[in-house]
Amino acid sequence: SAREMLAGAASIQSMAAGSNLGELFRYEIAKPVTIERQRSAMLPIVGERVEVEKVAIYDDRVLAKHPLSGLRLVNSTKLDLMQGPVTVFEAGAYAGDARVEDMAPGSERLVSYAVDLDVEVNPRLEQKPEEIVSVRIAKGTLIATRKYARTKVFEIKNSGSKPVKLLVEHPREGGWNLVAPAQADETTRDRLRFAVTAEPGKPAKLEVAEEQQGVQHVALTNVDDNTILFYIRAKATGPKVKEALEQVIAKKRAIEEIVRQRQLREQEIKVVEQEQNRIRQNMAQLDRTNELYAKYVKKFAEQEDRVEVLRKEIAELLKQEQEARKALDEFLLTVTLD
Repeated sequence: SAREMLAGAASIQSMAAGSNLGELFRYEIAKPVTIERQRSAMLPIVGERVEVEKVAIYDDRVLAKHPLSGLRLVNSTKLDLMQGPVTVFEAGAYAGDARVEDMAPGSERLVSYAVDLDVEVNPRLEQKPEEIVSVRIAKGTLIATRKYARTKVFEIKNSGSKPVKLLVEHPREGGWNLVAPAQADETTRDRLRFAVTAEPGKPAKLEVAEEQQGVQHVALTNVDDNTILFYIRAKATGPKVKEALEQVIAKKRAIEEIVRQRQLREQEIKVVEQEQNRIRQNMAQLDRTNELYAKYVKKFAEQEDRVEVLRKEIAELLKQEQEARKALDEFLLTVTLD
């Protein structure tokens, strides 16, 4: 078992007691030791059994295909353990080397010391289409709440002869909330850990589902009709909000029609002005008594009358456009719907 890995150290007696010195600590030798000049000695500080659990630690950011063989090491002694290298023996044979940080009494560390080639993991990310959760209107702004979802799937295969407890590490990212499993087996500052037992020859699977919500603000005066129609057709949009958005489209299309009519008249004036320039050039080369000259004068007068009518219509259309835009702005500022 994992506890037997350190059984050989049980025969060594501890010769020191520890005490804290602020953020540091020291060891006090229980029995004085005399060392001859130019000689040295190694003194055992801790010679006790400590709690260990054999695990496999998987993080696809470290190694994509295999987990690392590891230990959950608990400082079950009453002494602070200094950081440094650790040699791991399993069943009396060398298994690997690791390094641990300082460990206060009662603290624990995950220590990895080798690659576990018997266990293979196939990770894949499944992105789901975004979903509109709610749509509301507030003072001319459409506020849409969107939900984003993703699932990380880990397919695990154990080709060994013994069950393996696998700790799958998954990064914690701001804004993403865990949906399934309901909670992680362990949580640290920057990662989640999920425990999976991989039986020999029996594929195991872990699915980590997460969701994130984001809020989008859309100014209705500047957005195109297709975007508004998209939100009208959304399942999350309530009937009152749909009705208001339909009114916005109707008012915007009315304004667009007014603008179109004004632009048609402005274009007609340009055509008339071009024709008048041509007539002026022709008249300059004709005698005033010429019959064609008289026709040009009559046509020129008719065109001037038409231009005058067009300018009056353009002025009226500009007035209508301003009033329609003002009405739309007032409607948007007063409507607030959830």
